[in-house]
Amino acid sequence: MMCESTAYLVTPEGESKVMDYVVNIIPEEGGRLFLTDILGEEKMVDGMLKEVDLLKNKIVIEKAV
Repeated sequence: MMCESTAYLVTPEGESKVMDYVVNIIPEEGGRLFLTDILGEEKMVDGMLKEVDLLKNKIVIEKAV
Protein backbone atom coordinates (compact mmCIF):
# COMPACT_ATOMS: atom_id res chain seq x y z
CA MET A 1 0.00 0.00 0.00
CA MET A 2 1.40 3.37 -1.01
CA CYS A 3 1.28 6.25 1.41
CA GLU A 4 1.38 9.44 -0.64
CA SER A 5 -0.38 12.46 0.75
CA THR A 6 -1.50 15.85 -0.52
CA ALA A 7 0.03 18.91 1.15
CA TYR A 8 -2.08 22.02 1.76
CA LEU A 9 -0.97 25.48 2.91
CA VAL A 10 -3.27 27.31 5.33
CA THR A 11 -3.22 31.11 5.29
CA PRO A 12 -5.68 33.70 6.65
CA GLU A 13 -7.28 33.63 3.18
CA GLY A 14 -7.94 29.88 3.33
CA GLU A 15 -6.43 26.56 2.30
CA SER A 16 -4.63 25.87 -1.01
CA LYS A 17 -3.01 22.74 -2.42
CA VAL A 18 0.79 22.85 -2.49
CA MET A 19 1.76 19.40 -3.78
CA ASP A 20 0.23 16.01 -4.58
CA TYR A 21 1.75 12.59 -3.85
CA VAL A 22 4.10 13.81 -1.10
CA VAL A 23 6.29 11.01 0.24
CA ASN A 24 8.89 12.94 2.25
CA ILE A 25 8.94 16.06 4.46
CA ILE A 26 12.16 17.47 5.91
CA PRO A 27 12.06 20.47 8.27
CA GLU A 28 14.69 23.08 7.40
CA GLU A 29 16.18 26.02 9.29
CA GLY A 30 14.11 29.18 9.47
CA GLY A 31 10.64 27.65 9.52
CA ARG A 32 10.65 25.93 6.13
CA LEU A 33 9.60 22.48 5.00
CA PHE A 34 11.26 20.63 2.14
CA LEU A 35 8.68 18.43 0.34
CA THR A 36 9.38 15.66 -2.16
CA ASP A 37 6.77 13.84 -4.23
CA ILE A 38 6.75 10.27 -5.51
CA LEU A 39 8.38 11.31 -8.81
CA GLY A 40 11.24 13.19 -7.09
CA GLU A 41 9.90 16.71 -7.65
CA GLU A 42 10.90 19.00 -4.78
CA LYS A 43 9.38 22.10 -3.25
CA MET A 44 10.34 24.38 -0.35
CA VAL A 45 7.43 25.79 1.66
CA ASP A 46 7.63 28.56 4.27
CA GLY A 47 5.57 27.26 7.16
CA MET A 48 5.24 24.80 9.98
CA LEU A 49 3.60 21.42 10.09
CA LYS A 50 0.15 21.79 11.63
CA GLU A 51 -1.40 18.35 11.00
CA VAL A 52 -0.66 15.04 9.29
CA ASP A 53 -3.68 12.77 8.79
CA LEU A 54 -2.42 9.51 7.31
CA LEU A 55 -5.92 8.02 7.08
CA LYS A 56 -7.04 10.92 4.88
CA ASN A 57 -3.61 11.28 3.19
CA LYS A 58 -3.58 14.97 4.10
CA ILE A 59 -0.73 17.21 5.26
CA VAL A 60 -1.61 20.66 6.59
CA ILE A 61 1.09 23.35 6.69
CA GLU A 62 0.50 26.67 8.40
CA LYS A 63 2.10 29.61 6.58
CA ALA A 64 4.99 31.22 8.44
CA VAL A 65 4.36 34.77 9.58
